Amino acid sequence: MILNLGAGNDIHKDCINVDITQYEGINEVVDLSIFPWPWEDESISGIHASHILEHFKDQEQFIYECLRILKKGGFLRLKVPHASNITAVGCLGHYRTYSYDTFNDYLARDFYLFKTKRFETVEQKLCWWYELTDCQGELPKWMIPIIRAVDYVLTRLANLSPRICENSWCYLVGGFREVIWRGIKI
Repeated sequence: MILNLGAGNDIHKDCINVDITQYEGINEVVDLSIFPWPWEDESISGIHASHILEHFKDQEQFIYECLRILKKGGFLRLKVPHASNITAVGCLGHYRTYSYDTFNDYLARDFYLFKTKRFETVEQKLCWWYELTDCQGELPKWMIPIIRAVDYVLTRLANLSPRICENSWCYLVGGFREVIWRGIKI
């Protein structure tokens, strides 16, 4: 069983799509700010959480719930706003933004927040644009292939040296939209 938390309109056919609001394609309506979540300990094989973590005051508890329900060897894939994304910084519903190394540092290394390594990082990247190009269905159709082409080039260049990009280049070419991280629970 794989969960797609905060699915909204990003419905995954192979997942249980979960949101706080009943949209078309949502399988379960759950308020994820109420802990514990309704799933049993170590009952979930994978979790997709796209642009939901930043909306939680208690992000540590969100991560602990993911750890609780994930089976050993299960994956957690997070998509969150990058710190240089001005629309993310300006959103009243966001409690924080993230850097390239946030999840690798806090979840895949022995570090102060969770004390011991909880995941093995298997995917980590900066994205100039959103992975789901027109996530809100508001872009003109003619613009989508242009954005995808520019994103292809800038995302690949940024990920050649993400730290250099974050510390200088992203301010020269504009902010990056997303950080994507995927880890396997150990």
